Amino acid sequence: MAATNLPGTLPDPNYRPTYRSNGACDDLAQLVAPYSLSRAQLAEATGIADEATVNNWVEQCCPDLAADAPAPLEPVLRYLDETYLPDPANWPGDNAYDELVLENIAARILARVVAESFGADHSGDYRDLLSLIATLVLIARYWEGAEEAFLTLLNAEPTAEAEEYLQEAIANAPESLHPLLAELLLPALREARGTFTASKAQLLTGYALAAGHYADEHPHETLNSIHVSLADADRALPDDELMSRVEDVLKANFSAARAGANTTDNPEPHYDTLPGDQDGYETAAHLIAALPQAHDVIAFSTPEGDNTETLAADRRAAFTLYLCYLMLGDDESSEGRAAELYRASREN
Repeated sequence: MAATNLPGTLPDPNYRPTYRSNGACDDLAQLVAPYSLSRAQLAEATGIADEATVNNWVEQCCPDLAADAPAPLEPVLRYLDETYLPDPANWPGDNAYDELVLENIAARILARVVAESFGADHSGDYRDLLSLIATLVLIARYWEGAEEAFLTLLNAEPTAEAEEYLQEAIANAPESLHPLLAELLLPALREARGTFTASKAQLLTGYALAAGHYADEHPHETLNSIHVSLADADRALPDDELMSRVEDVLKANFSAARAGANTTDNPEPHYDTLPGDQDGYETAAHLIAALPQAHDVIAFSTPEGDNTETLAADRRAAFTLYLCYLMLGDDESSEGRAAELYRASREN
């Protein structure tokens, strides 16, 4: 997804991003060192620069690189770190960021690499792959152990240290999410161990570390770029009309709540109803990625012939993916919604 401007969040003159003191630039450079992208892919991955600007970056940091050769990512990140950061005014265009430029770019770059690396082999089960990645991103948000241990989580036999850190990360997550993590997501993670090559396992865990640990404020954007790339061309994605409709419902609910705050009226909130099928849950996940507050107004219809409380097996993967997007939200209401939906599905 393209980055959007964040008005009112520019740092004060004394601001210094946290990576300046915790060595994250070195860590990120190490994560992306094995990978390269074309100039066009690199421009797409950054989300805030056009191809001409990216060509300039590559020329400055790799002057001897052939014009049509893929750009190695590690020197590009180092060039950005040394040349542009931490002053967002140095960035091209009008998309000035405050605290997450390098971290978010690294996560975006790795997201593009993940999509390129897994697209051909996982087109049929991409929902399961995305749920696994989202689980890793979520764990990374609460990970307090050694980063080297995190990178082993998809190994056939992770170290005892990694397992201990994993349990600590789960304990650090909100208590309402513990059943969902322990019963649904962690078993899938353990089942996936040993099923990827060593390089792909490190790519997935490395991406999750960048997206969940370094670019924690905007995990949806980077995860959704994988989602869009892996999705088949005929998948139902939210179009402009649906986006506008959901935004209108959000605005209407907000206006009604504000107007009713000083009255005895308690207006019922309006909802936008999506089909309660595979495509409906997947569309909802995309909506939340583009508009994190969308979960507040999404409701699902019950397919004809279904019990209202039963989730059909053919919708389970998309439902799990939807729960993952909810858990990656930045507010407690989305986490609570995920816990509530999982509890309801488990009881039936």
